[in-house]
Amino acid sequence: MIHDHLEYPSKAQWIEIEKKSKIAQLHLDVKKLKTSDIFAFITNEELSSWIRLFNNRLGQSRMSYIFFMHYYNKGIPDDEWFIVKDQSIQYFPHFNKETFYYKSIFDYYIDNFYYKFFSAWDTMYHIINVYYQFNIETGNRFNSNVMKNLLKIDNNLYKVVEQTNKSEPFTLSRTLRNDITHNFAPNDISSGVIKENEEFKNNMSIMKVSFGVGHYTHASVFTNNINGIIENFLPLLQELKNKLES
Repeated sequence: MIHDHLEYPSKAQWIEIEKKSKIAQLHLDVKKLKTSDIFAFITNEELSSWIRLFNNRLGQSRMSYIFFMHYYNKGIPDDEWFIVKDQSIQYFPHFNKETFYYKSIFDYYIDNFYYKFFSAWDTMYHIINVYYQFNIETGNRFNSNVMKNLLKIDNNLYKVVEQTNKSEPFTLSRTLRNDITHNFAPNDISSGVIKENEEFKNNMSIMKVSFGVGHYTHASVFTNNINGIIENFLPLLQELKNKLES
């Protein structure tokens, strides 16, 4: 059973994972501004609440990172994830019962990292909204509306947010997150069934069906992507800190 393989990383393992990554830097440490102005006080209180939520979500992202790396380090042998043997396809040929459980737990914390990190990402737009007093109401296109207003008054922060959002790791993460949530999960093996419509001149079409090796995304793709996300996010985090303390 899976509970036989659940374990909490030791303190030494936790510290070692942090040392080999930049995950510990995923935190917005802002000095609390003091003011005697009642309106500025109200804004600062609202801002503090959003920053606290932001850091809570980043903290949950850090915890998810520690756990998925802990199980990744225990071994997920998916470099060769299929072989052809006796004219048939065998998936995960190097797995055993234990490593299947490791992968299952790894996948859970990968999913959770994306969810918590991009919840924090959305929270960042609320911080910007309050700090610059845009007073944009939440709803459809909230992030986009915040960015439109930001472009008008702070081009530097706007550029850093856009560069981060359009970076290669963030672009890939959107594809991975979307497929995990809405389509066939890339960390599972698809059926290998391929369907194609072939059109003819008389407006007739025929469905061609073929079968082959399914699609699968290696565990290392996720760990590399998340490390890339963190690497690209840290300069934005520093820029945001500078703005909030200026």
